[in-house]
Amino acid sequence: MMRFFSHNPIAQELRRRGVSLLLHSTHLYKNFPRIIADGTLHTARGLKDTYGQEASRYLHDPYRYERFTVGLDYINASLTLPNVELLYRRSKSDWSSDWIHLALDLSYLSREETLFCPVSAAAEMGKQLKGGVEGLRAMFAEKVELHSRDPVPHNVPTHPQAEVLIRGAIPLSGIRKIIVPTANVAGEVKRLCEARSVTIKIETLPQLFIWPKWLMKA
Repeated sequence: MMRFFSHNPIAQELRRRGVSLLLHSTHLYKNFPRIIADGTLHTARGLKDTYGQEASRYLHDPYRYERFTVGLDYINASLTLPNVELLYRRSKSDWSSDWIHLALDLSYLSREETLFCPVSAAAEMGKQLKGGVEGLRAMFAEKVELHSRDPVPHNVPTHPQAEVLIRGAIPLSGIRKIIVPTANVAGEVKRLCEARSVTIKIETLPQLFIWPKWLMKA
């Protein structure tokens, strides 16, 4: 991994905001065994090249890429919290037991080709994507569509579907830890990793598997 220098403007902005998690959420049973078997977190294009027509079963939203072809070459991620709209509202499975979060190395954020979006990256076919520290700051704008910063925590993007796009596949070495909701899920993740002789830190953080209180309607 590249070193995350203290004078890097993106690193400085992350520290100022208190952002310490870059999360890619994946399905425990559909996706995670394939990721550790391949030793790689593939892009959508990588999945298509590797698995052909079978790739669609590994994509959380296969229709997204019909409208958003630029996303084929990127891994989508979020800052501080997972994309609750994707995991909870759209998921047809049990969010708290079927999903896990991969905490990626923060240095991916400082790569020149990394893109930031204050809303869903696929919105307007990617027209709001932007690189660099200005792109990162746009995720924390005072108002994004109908969402305002108050009462969103300082380290959480303004819009709940704000995304980061990381170009290219990510090796297992780029995953700093695996975040799970319960001890039972932690045990299952450990079992799957040990079967492939993979060692990655596992952390149980149930607060990352609930609907944020500031998004709840009164």
